[in-house]
Amino acid sequence: MGIFDVLVFVIVVLFAGPISGQDPEIVDDILPEVQRVGGTARLNCTVANKQTNNLFWIHDDSGEVISMDRTVTLQINPMIGGLRKYEVFKRGPADRQTYMLVIRRLRQQDAGRYTCQIKIQNDNLGQVEKTGKLTVQVPPKIRPGDTTTLVETDQQQNSSLVCAAMGIPLPNITWTRLDGKALPNGYSQYRGAVLPLNMATTDHMGVYRCVADNNIKPPDEHLCEVRVFHAPAARTVQNSVGQAQNRRFTARLDCIVNGYPRPNVRWERIVSGVREGRVQLTDNDFFTITKQTTDNQNLMSGEQWYTLKIRNVRANDYTDYFCIAENNKGTTSIMITLFGELYNSIPSLPVINRTV
Repeated sequence: MGIFDVLVFVIVVLFAGPISGQDPEIVDDILPEVQRVGGTARLNCTVANKQTNNLFWIHDDSGEVISMDRTVTLQINPMIGGLRKYEVFKRGPADRQTYMLVIRRLRQQDAGRYTCQIKIQNDNLGQVEKTGKLTVQVPPKIRPGDTTTLVETDQQQNSSLVCAAMGIPLPNITWTRLDGKALPNGYSQYRGAVLPLNMATTDHMGVYRCVADNNIKPPDEHLCEVRVFHAPAARTVQNSVGQAQNRRFTARLDCIVNGYPRPNVRWERIVSGVREGRVQLTDNDFFTITKQTTDNQNLMSGEQWYTLKIRNVRANDYTDYFCIAENNKGTTSIMITLFGELYNSIPSLPVINRTV
């Protein structure tokens, strides 16, 4: 072989060798994927000149090797609804192929970084790789154990309401009052996990709602009650009630009471000839004492409605009645007067003295 032939052979080796043995290359970035929990994620890895080298998908957070080329290598790859949780699809010509990793029925644990890695044959240290990120969105969930359910406080004391929520992305927290009244800060809404309750008053009593929302449906909500210790207060529906006597008519006296702790309520009336002029009333043939079912339309937060019914009203029932409420913070009393009205269409009944 002459010198010229040797030079030609060397040139062919130098140029032909690298072309036939060109290393594989991942040519595009792996775009981030965002899907909600329960959905399906797709991560694409596009490689040029793969040749016979093996391509692996790896979940960096768990360290698991998911697949080699198109074969899923995980021991557990459940099938639900006719589809596997993990699959790898290949598309494109031999010199530029895309390996798409499909992950179905996403869980929060599936989130994290996924690496597409090509190990170069005959090179123990040779590999190329790129990494993409999977974000699994999770609807908001309020954590009951870390969220306030009940606040009990004295007047003029400071406290707070806490609404702890989780979700991806992290939820925003909004506070409102169930009755539509202003919050302790004077506004109708408050944004933040902790709602301050400063210098508590009875106006702050009621049910508060916190809503956690991160634009992943559905939002979550929680109710919290605020109770402020205070002495009872009472109001009447009517401070005087009229009813005809001896006509088998019933008079109804209503008393609305507020206080915390919830006060005990009793009824008294003025009776002439009795020491101190007042006696306590109990349920009997003449009087019925009841506590009405809560009426949210007519009652304010914490109020209770009590009723005294005087059956078969007679002349000696015309007097002053007292609704008395008492708890460990104090006592209050409010008076209602029962007076006579004329009614002549029914014959009179005999007068009977009440036994109280």
